[in-house]
Amino acid sequence: MASKMLGKLETVFSYMAHFFLQSWPVHRPGILFLADHAGRLLKIIPLQDRQTWCPSCFPYLEGDTIADDSAAVPMRALRTGQITTGEADCPDGTVRLGAFPVKENDGTVRAVIGLIYPAADSDLDLHSYLHGLEPLILMGYDAYIQHATSEIVMNVNRYDRSGALIKSLIKQIAAIIDKGYCSAVKLSDNGTLLPQERLTTEGQEKNATHLAQILPRFLDKPIKPMVLDDDRTVIFPVYCEGRPLTALFLHIPPEEADCRYDVRDVAFLQEVGEKVSYSILRAAIADELRHDARKKDLLYQLTKKIQASIDVNDVLEEIMNSIHQFYPYLDAELFLTVETNTTLPVKPLSFQSGESDVSVQAYLEGRLVVSKNDAQGRPMVVIAAPLLGKQGIYGVLQLTANELVSVSDNETAYISILAETAGTAFENAQLYQQSRNLIRELRLINQMAQQLNRSLNLDEILQFVTKTLLETFAAEYCAILRRMDDDTDKLVVISSSTPEHVGKVVSSQEGPLADMFCSKQAMILAQPEITPFSLVPYTSLMAVPLLREAEVTGVLLVSDSRPHYFSFDDYKLLEIFGQHTSLAITNAMLHNEVERMVITDNLTGLYSRRYLNDRMRQSLEQDPFGSLILIDIDFFKNVNDTYGHQVGDEVLVQVANVIKHCIRETDIAARWGGEELAVYLPRVDIPSALMIAERIRSHVEKETVPTVTISSGLSKWDRQYNHNMSVENIFHHADIALYEAKKRGRNQIRLASHG
Repeated sequence: MASKMLGKLETVFSYMAHFFLQSWPVHRPGILFLADHAGRLLKIIPLQDRQTWCPSCFPYLEGDTIADDSAAVPMRALRTGQITTGEADCPDGTVRLGAFPVKENDGTVRAVIGLIYPAADSDLDLHSYLHGLEPLILMGYDAYIQHATSEIVMNVNRYDRSGALIKSLIKQIAAIIDKGYCSAVKLSDNGTLLPQERLTTEGQEKNATHLAQILPRFLDKPIKPMVLDDDRTVIFPVYCEGRPLTALFLHIPPEEADCRYDVRDVAFLQEVGEKVSYSILRAAIADELRHDARKKDLLYQLTKKIQASIDVNDVLEEIMNSIHQFYPYLDAELFLTVETNTTLPVKPLSFQSGESDVSVQAYLEGRLVVSKNDAQGRPMVVIAAPLLGKQGIYGVLQLTANELVSVSDNETAYISILAETAGTAFENAQLYQQSRNLIRELRLINQMAQQLNRSLNLDEILQFVTKTLLETFAAEYCAILRRMDDDTDKLVVISSSTPEHVGKVVSSQEGPLADMFCSKQAMILAQPEITPFSLVPYTSLMAVPLLREAEVTGVLLVSDSRPHYFSFDDYKLLEIFGQHTSLAITNAMLHNEVERMVITDNLTGLYSRRYLNDRMRQSLEQDPFGSLILIDIDFFKNVNDTYGHQVGDEVLVQVANVIKHCIRETDIAARWGGEELAVYLPRVDIPSALMIAERIRSHVEKETVPTVTISSGLSKWDRQYNHNMSVENIFHHADIALYEAKKRGRNQIRLASHG
């Protein structure tokens, strides 16, 4: 295996010639020249100032190839590798020639140094003189190394940032050594490699370089000066005042098979490393000062944000930006156990075995964890720092490097500070949000209680609750359902954010409702995908039962198509809403029942006489006309006497039911007294009233058991003709007509004779 000598031959030859000239007689003419292994002249140096001597037998210039017989001496030296001397006759006199082969460490002749001078100067022992060139060459090398090192130090001193300084340094070293590549890897405080902070003269992508292939052998080991791989890898760690700074690498890739480093390369690398150590230290200290200043400024800004805005999103964005700036080789992820509205990519912390095992360990142990392993043949480093607060841990900041990385204790300490800052932000935001939620809940509950207590009107209550649900939870759908009296497994929608759903019937055994009816407990569902439901498809759903005396009488339901849309706080608030709503609906229904009992005849279910009078007075004030049918059951006393009062009551109920089926909802049917019934028809004229009265009479005769008949008196009023008509007058006229019907044989209708 061959190795190239340090530096360019011409440059080293020039340094050697400087020392050679000091031993050459001042007045003796001569020529010193350098030829490469192919005989091509690289450099020609006259041995006397302003020399005019130039033998005709040596007519070559730099760049020419030595070929004729007069140059046989240097060509023999190239072939034999031995010092060679001889003479040649020229028209201008005899000349003496000598050649010294310049060899690599393995004996390979790389070049030849030749000497030619007039033979008349015969007092010179040419062979001995040439043999003395060897130490001069070494002196030339030393001078060259010193000069090149000084130039490198001078050049790198222009830089005040480590990155630019190191980049310039390895580029200059590589140019001078001219073999393989030169690289630099930063050292940690304990002298181990920090492979993420490396620079190389290789042109490939970072992880595809030859340096990336050899670095794993030296990870986590203090770096010492080394020559490895059969002289194909040289490592020199640069220290200054006992502090590790960087490791300089010389490395030859496999494709350069016939090449290796020699002692001069190692000496040069060591010389450069020692001389530039103070420059590197100066730049490193300046970098650290800037780095620490940026860190302190970031922490200050984060603290200000935490104190000023309680905005978790702002704090997290600042932290993630900081990670990207200070650690561009790390990919950052957030694993959270709390809900947040951050726009950053966030993953829930899963306690099942998987990719976040390191984060789970950091969460459970409450400390920063560093894990190093191989993933698909590539090194992977995972750093997990818990988001610590005073009251708990809110998640984990996970940093992953899919390349060679070694993080110092100083950096892990800073990452821990960032994670704790995020934890503090979460905690403050949680406490702030909890207090705001509590205030909001108390305010909503207070407003709801006030509003619900203000009204006993069921429709108003249902509308208010539906509106409040939509505004509070900002959900896509809400509904209130009530259990149907005649079917315990059916629910009817009594209010909904979708009005067309009102009156729709659903089964209490349907998917999301079945468990709630069984447990009588509120529920919250978060499905991974849209789930069908007869009212509306959902992904997120909350429902609370409306209870009365421990029985489920209805459901308060809120749903949305967005996954995980409702929080636990929403769920607890809906429970409170359900309690208030259940109580308000029960009170309204009881109130309605009491009102119904007050205005309704208990036996027939018809309105009371007082209610009928009140409604007729309202009609007299508001309507243009109306009609009144006064009804009496024929021979009702005979029914009681023959069948008993119980059957008599049943007949009354049958007649009342016939009346209900024969009139409109806006008409008012009432029990006037005993077996007398009355029907007021607002905005109904006499012809229409006669048809209704006849329909009632006919159905009573056909449908009652035992069969009874009725007599009816019909009166009417019209604002156009009866300006001072009263309820009493209308009844008086209808009563006269009823008396006339009875007098004429019963089971008939008579019309009052007024206007």
